[in-house]
Amino acid sequence: MILIYRLLAVWLFSTFLFACQQEDSSQPKGTPEEVSEKVEVVAEETLVEIVDWNSDSYVPFPEGYGYMENLEVLQQATDKGDRKIIREHAWSLWAGIMQPDESLGWPLWFSWPNTKGAFETSGPGPIGTEQEKPKPQAKRAHSTIVQKNLENAPDVDTPAPIYELPSEVVTSYPKGICKDKHGNDIACDGKNFVSNGDIMIATESLSQAAMNDIRGRKLYLQSTLNDEHAKGTHMLDLDQKWIVTKHMYWPVKAKGITGIPVWKNNFEPSFTGYAGYEVWDTLVAIDPSGLQVGQIANAEFLYGVKDHEGNTMDTVKAKAKVYALDDFYFHKITDEDWKRFDEADKAILDAASRWANGKPIEVGDYLVTVAMHVNTKELVSWTLQSVWWSDAPNVGIYSAHRPDLPQAQGPWDHYLLTDAYAVPANPDGKLDIAVNPYIEGVIHPIATNCRNCHVRAGWPTGKVAGTASYQNPDCPGLLDDLTPSSECLQGLTLTDYLWIIPDRAVKD
Repeated sequence: MILIYRLLAVWLFSTFLFACQQEDSSQPKGTPEEVSEKVEVVAEETLVEIVDWNSDSYVPFPEGYGYMENLEVLQQATDKGDRKIIREHAWSLWAGIMQPDESLGWPLWFSWPNTKGAFETSGPGPIGTEQEKPKPQAKRAHSTIVQKNLENAPDVDTPAPIYELPSEVVTSYPKGICKDKHGNDIACDGKNFVSNGDIMIATESLSQAAMNDIRGRKLYLQSTLNDEHAKGTHMLDLDQKWIVTKHMYWPVKAKGITGIPVWKNNFEPSFTGYAGYEVWDTLVAIDPSGLQVGQIANAEFLYGVKDHEGNTMDTVKAKAKVYALDDFYFHKITDEDWKRFDEADKAILDAASRWANGKPIEVGDYLVTVAMHVNTKELVSWTLQSVWWSDAPNVGIYSAHRPDLPQAQGPWDHYLLTDAYAVPANPDGKLDIAVNPYIEGVIHPIATNCRNCHVRAGWPTGKVAGTASYQNPDCPGLLDDLTPSSECLQGLTLTDYLWIIPDRAVKD
């Protein structure tokens, strides 16, 4: 209802101004210069409709977790490399963003806009609404997140497994199926989940300020990026309240034992081959019934997946300790959820369950959090933190400086965390390794750093010198201490530490 009133007010205001200025043909009808750019017409819709697309259900970042607080202290800690202050802040951000949204029954970030909606050429609709008819552009050449990442990593040789979409998924959810550039069936991005192209069920969520920036400045269009590059813009300066996340669920069957790969430093940092979870031989198990928790059970995962040569990979089997659902952040799929999901969401979920468990997804099954990136622009150089579930959450450097957060709900402290703030380089003049084994393991070598990757984000993209890529040919070192002023990044229009903009911007 609030949205309707706002739209009505904008329409009345624009109509009044048009009546007063109709003799001035130099002004676009209904959008004089005095009107805020938030009512700029985009794709024949007022931007207010797009910006406030989810105002009734959007849950802001909660207070009490340090977000946008004591930023001067945080900046000083970053400049000095004070990891205690940095990591206490990072842990708090992670715990805060996983707090529940009671109205939806999901973590609060599930109420936020996502990259699919942000980069559509027409205005997105709110999460939680009934299914929409598929938009025509949903059938255009498409790429999964992993495919996008590999396209922009020209010199990284980590041949990933091949995930062929099961025929049952294609048959069951035809409106949720797209083609990649090679003509292969893949799941389209859904209204709630985006297609990662493997078992992990991804969501890329954006704060409202981020959504406003993308739509208001038309950062979803390649033509905007081309214009900025032509003007010589070196850095897109984004709103300070940008938050960008990448969250990964793993499908768990309601009955029986589900095996999940767990990172146990399976490869040395010097290893340069493929290090994704499909080749880990260390598993944990989940028993939703709770009957076998604490015991050792037979666990397995990986079905119908091929190696890079096209050979079917063996199902991974191991003896594993059994954990309870509440050792993870988890969500039970309800009938209401299933009605809310569009066909692409269902295709993503069903394919993931078949690849992980050899069985289709069903109402009553569970989704458990295995990994997440949380990036904020509280600082000009951004705060970058990433977490993953661990069966040894209190061991090692990635458990360090975890604060006491008695108000935080859920097992936020059952996860490990790496941070990649703009701290001084280490004694070797390099950045320390900062990598999420679940998310980066499938696309990068182990010896990488989140900041080194994100600072490279820019336009135009490509695989040759003078273009932006995850391993820019002009600055190939994956642990080099790069900054926006680094010589090898000059000539690019940097997209403020964000790959989602160049990766997802659409042609117009």
